[in-house]
Amino acid sequence: MTNKGNVKRVFPGNNTPMGFFSYYDHILPKDATRVFVIKGGPGVGKSTFMTNIARDMVDLGYDVEIHHCSSDNNSVDGVVFPAIGVGLVDGTEPHVVDPKVPGAVDEIIWLGEFWDEDSVRANKPQILQCQKGIESVFKRAYRYLKAAQVVYEDWESVNMEAMDYGKANMIAARVIEETMGSVPVASSPGTERKLFASAITPDGMVNYLNTIVAPCKNRYVIQGEPGTGKSVLLEKVKRAAVERGFFVEAYYCPLHPEKVEHVVVPGLSLVLTKSIHPHTYVPGPTDTIIDMDQCLDQTVIESHRDCLELAQKAFASLFETAINYISKAKQYHDALERYYAPNMDFASIDRLRKKTLDRILGYASEVRGAAGTGDSD
Repeated sequence: MTNKGNVKRVFPGNNTPMGFFSYYDHILPKDATRVFVIKGGPGVGKSTFMTNIARDMVDLGYDVEIHHCSSDNNSVDGVVFPAIGVGLVDGTEPHVVDPKVPGAVDEIIWLGEFWDEDSVRANKPQILQCQKGIESVFKRAYRYLKAAQVVYEDWESVNMEAMDYGKANMIAARVIEETMGSVPVASSPGTERKLFASAITPDGMVNYLNTIVAPCKNRYVIQGEPGTGKSVLLEKVKRAAVERGFFVEAYYCPLHPEKVEHVVVPGLSLVLTKSIHPHTYVPGPTDTIIDMDQCLDQTVIESHRDCLELAQKAFASLFETAINYISKAKQYHDALERYYAPNMDFASIDRLRKKTLDRILGYASEVRGAAGTGDSD
């Protein structure tokens, strides 16, 4: 019996204070074996199409990356089969994706081919109204996320005032020495892949950290209050790994998309993960815990206790309001799907899914054949 493949769950895009923020260019490299770009309206079965193919590939023993949708974490925006360099991605708004190397690498699968156009057109006014509602509430959500970000920065500023940066620098240097001190700087630097491990969704902050962290043998859990240098430490480790020629997966913060939250170096089976509300990771018995709060001057913290408490309360309120608006956007989207789904020929889509799965398995055979030829040289 074939062993099932492993599943890793990530987010390629996010709801952020900057609006929808996309790392879709990092789902697959430009020289991938094949990228299927799935197009079609809401409710036409794009997520189900990809999810069912992913399920079949896992059952056949292939490792799979599931790329979840930040606006509906129960939906899927992409699936990737890393061993064969093949993936499927949702190419519709707000993360429009078009073929970059048409035919040679990418192709479009158009599910609009399977809808009853007359029935869909009959609902045009309602569809336009739902789209207007989605746009409106997302704008409100992003305003509140922006306000929450500003308050969070005020929260950070108190802790930054209390920080001993010399101690923080020494901690970072020690981690780099422990994890890659024996590895020299490479003549050619490594590469970085950018994604999100957590997302701001209609259900609040959601993460699948365990699927990213658990496979690594060497795990560092970075704890500490906002502003205590956790992201700075991770940035230094990431840079050191790239300088030494390693491929690095870096996962960024939804509230600050320029800040790294988690770093994975597969070549070292190494992961460093921030654990802080609302994206916590429960350390295991063999994990190394680094508490950056040790760098804080508690006298300074206590002198600004009222500021901290006010910022924490305001942030929680603003963040919750943003989540409520994102949830309302999903309600509009669910209503929108109801104008498409009843008018779809899902039996034909399922036949297309099976043909697409056969094509993917054909690419897998080609990759295995090429690897076998390379081994015999």
